[in-house]
Amino acid sequence: MAIRIKSNWSKTVKREKTSEDIASALSYIGWKLSLDKARNLHGDDFDYSSDHQRITVIVEFMSFQVHLADRLLYQDKKADDYRISVMNNLGQQSARIMQENCEDLFGDGNYREGYINTLNIRSEEYSQYEFTKSSGNYSIFRHLAKKIQDAMGSSQTNKWVMDQIVDIDAVEICKKFIEVYESLNRK
Repeated sequence: MAIRIKSNWSKTVKREKTSEDIASALSYIGWKLSLDKARNLHGDDFDYSSDHQRITVIVEFMSFQVHLADRLLYQDKKADDYRISVMNNLGQQSARIMQENCEDLFGDGNYREGYINTLNIRSEEYSQYEFTKSSGNYSIFRHLAKKIQDAMGSSQTNKWVMDQIVDIDAVEICKKFIEVYESLNRK
């Protein structure tokens, strides 16, 4: 199922976009893509045993996209202070989205801290792999797939989830996320 995501700024807003604006848009888009991919896995007959497991999969997809944003900012040679500002705001915004959605599902709690911890761990792990905008990202896709496989378990129903992630979901996320990132960063 294709997801429609608005990737252009409103023409009524004439001011320069801040790092917070970019981070807010990327965090929202990351959430939408993550939720869509988690739903698609279920629709493709992969099995979740609980909402906690589904949220863990969403966290993995979100962490992957936050790392992609950092890689894209670095590859585009954005100024270090701008890159740091976008990434700090992106971490805060995506943590806020995760906190709100987890509170809706599970009630009050500090979900932000666990999300930020996972985000930092995954960022360090993903930094070990090469990434380009064009292709050849099998290793980083496979790492994402392994983390999702770990979250979903290796039941007979879920034993092919890594193939689904590497061959389809990670490729689609990258394509859409890069498209949106480039659109948001146009002057």
